[in-house]
Amino acid sequence: MEKILTIVIPTYNMQDYLHRCLNSLIVPEEQMQHLEVLVVNDGSKDNSSAIAHEYQDKYPGTFRVLDKEKGV
Repeated sequence: MEKILTIVIPTYNMQDYLHRCLNSLIVPEEQMQHLEVLVVNDGSKDNSSAIAHEYQDKYPGTFRVLDKEKGV
C-alpha cells in the first residue's frame, strides 16, 4: 500500500514521553497502512532507542527507527 503521510519524530533522551507520543500515532489498521512514522534517535543515553524499536517490531510496516550518533 502506498504511504501518503510520513511523520518524523526526532528524539534525544525522551524516554519519559516517547510512549505517549508514539501511541498517539496508532490508528485503525486500514489507515495505518498509509502512514509511515520515522523515529530518528540522535544518540540517546536513555531507553529511547529501545522504546522506538518496540514500536518498529510491533508495527513493522509503519514504524521505522533510524539510530544516529550525535547528528552525524
